Amino acid sequence: MIDVWGVVSNSLWVIGLAVLLAIWSWARYAAHEANVRTRVILNQRRYVVALDAGLLLFVAGMAATEDRPWAQVVWGVLGVWVLGHAVATARSKKGIPDA
Repeated sequence: MIDVWGVVSNSLWVIGLAVLLAIWSWARYAAHEANVRTRVILNQRRYVVALDAGLLLFVAGMAATEDRPWAQVVWGVLGVWVLGHAVATARSKKGIPDA
């Protein structure tokens, strides 16, 4: 019998890493086209929020696959921090350019 919870929880971190890789790859391409460094593109608001979304999926998957309660708490705290960072970045009116 297939362990559905195992498939779902492991797919979360795999999808999270896929999102992170896709965002980095797209930023690398955009940086090449604009003739700037990749970090300049990755510091733009839309990329930061997308990276936070991928990181949140990764953290959720790691928390879901973890058996030790203390480690689940650590992953949960990290997830709350990432979520807070994403919300703060999305609401920010200044600081990170969105070009």
